[in-house]
Amino acid sequence: MTAGSLHKLGIFGTPLFIFEKVESPGNAELVTRLLEERDSSPGLVRGNVGGWHSAPDLAQRAELCYQALFQGIVDRVSASIIMLCEDGDQKAPEPLRYDVHAWATVMRDGDYMIPHDHADAHWSIVYYVDAGDTDLPDHPESGGLTLVDPRRGGRPMPKLDLFPAALHGQAAHGALVVFPAWLQHYVHAYRGKRPRIAISANLTML
Repeated sequence: MTAGSLHKLGIFGTPLFIFEKVESPGNAELVTRLLEERDSSPGLVRGNVGGWHSAPDLAQRAELCYQALFQGIVDRVSASIIMLCEDGDQKAPEPLRYDVHAWATVMRDGDYMIPHDHADAHWSIVYYVDAGDTDLPDHPESGGLTLVDPRRGGRPMPKLDLFPAALHGQAAHGALVVFPAWLQHYVHAYRGKRPRIAISANLTML
């Protein structure tokens, strides 16, 4: 019997981009400003259980530390979109323009984020200003970001895990994560002593 051609296709893929050690030049100032704001403002509740959540106006703030960070974020999101367009034989629109809403969260021991998405935007990001304590052998998922498979679950295969229901990633100082805003995600309870400081943003293409 002659075997026919074999074609393996990856369908309905979900892009995820991780930029390591982005670390904005104004990172130290961001830490100082955000901790001072946390101490002087009650913050918001937007899916955070415990912890402090800033107003979603960081991208509109005039301080250079914010402006430099968000310029770097926009540049990397644009690079991600261009890469996807090239892979799909499409031409990215010029220029790429966005409406950006961004906020910060500061977590202490026991704080976490419930599952949610930002489906009214196109792209979401998480930037770790300070990932806090990350070497915690007793709590390997501490403060980590988990992305949930958006497809409905199927029957598990015995002794196999070919289609995991979620992808877990560790927080890393200075890293930037870019993913589609419709992708559901959550943050595991943080178990460190130092504050975990992250900036998140939604980018809507115009």
